[in-house]
Amino acid sequence: MKRIYVFLMMLCSLFMAASCILDKNSEDKEYEMEVGQTIPDFTVTMNDGTVVTGADLRKGNALIMFFHTDCPDCQGTLPSVQKIYDEYKSKGMKFALISRSQLDDPISEYWKAQGYTMPYSAQPTREIYALFASSRVPRVYICQDGVVKSFYRDDPIPTYEQLKADVEKLF
Repeated sequence: MKRIYVFLMMLCSLFMAASCILDKNSEDKEYEMEVGQTIPDFTVTMNDGTVVTGADLRKGNALIMFFHTDCPDCQGTLPSVQKIYDEYKSKGMKFALISRSQLDDPISEYWKAQGYTMPYSAQPTREIYALFASSRVPRVYICQDGVVKSFYRDDPIPTYEQLKADVEKLF
């Protein structure tokens, strides 16, 4: 019985890890937006009803994060992003937290359980995500006037101190 339990726990861990990495694009090339590039045009509707566009985020300072709530690395990054949101939202920093292939219900439940107040955009597909990368979450982009100044992914996940230092450079 104990072996079955251990096997099921290992299998569950494997599925959770897969939600972070998942597949590469059809050409088997990994794509990711890099420092110095300008963010693309896109439009998302946040859970609070506001519409965020790439054009909006190209005016001023912004943090863009792609996530999936089943991803352990995303779970580790989101508290740091919430702290940055709490500190810099009132200073005019813009935020776009965008799911990678995840619907609203599980995100809403996770947000409530964690006490998060950041607006998010639930995306059922990878259409928006594919403009920034081909694989792996979390992805955190810190931008000024639409230009990526720094970015982080899952290896290693960014600490609050790293994010804060990068955001401070924008102000």
